[in-house]
Amino acid sequence: MTSTPPPPEPYNPPPATRAEAAQSGYTAPQAGYSAPPAAYGAPAARPKGSSRLGLIAFVAALVGIIIGSILATIGGMQTGGLTQYADYSTGTGTLDYDSVPPSVQQMGIAAGLLTIAAFLVWGAFALWGFIQGIVATVKNRGRGWGIAAIVLAVIGGGIVLIFLTVGVGVGAAPYIS
Repeated sequence: MTSTPPPPEPYNPPPATRAEAAQSGYTAPQAGYSAPPAAYGAPAARPKGSSRLGLIAFVAALVGIIIGSILATIGGMQTGGLTQYADYSTGTGTLDYDSVPPSVQQMGIAAGLLTIAAFLVWGAFALWGFIQGIVATVKNRGRGWGIAAIVLAVIGGGIVLIFLTVGVGVGAAPYIS
């Protein structure tokens, strides 16, 4: 069984004039699609917010560096003060806690705790400043301050470490021959 397509309908060209169109019943073509909608534009610019968010982030990172550096310097000076009890006969400069007086042992404990506290304080404030700096930068609420807070939070650990090293040098200076 074969199916043949139906014969094509005759082609009638559209009338050339309006009078012919009125006689033949030919009407004007219907309107096609409607005009496309207006193009999607950029979102309206949000009003610029206060720069306080970025400024607070910067201050948090800076406070972390300042307090951490102060604690690290004091802890480093305590650590450097222990060099007078170090045994240099073996060439290593080791410290035997059993052979030092109890006050020196307390000084060693204080030095360790101050050093740990320095990096914990810096870390807490730096994390706060880092996260809030990112938020301020993204939301454009103190972008410059936010970027500065991010930079300070990242390099602050090195700054605190430098102050710890300087403190050790200052504390050990009177005992180095």
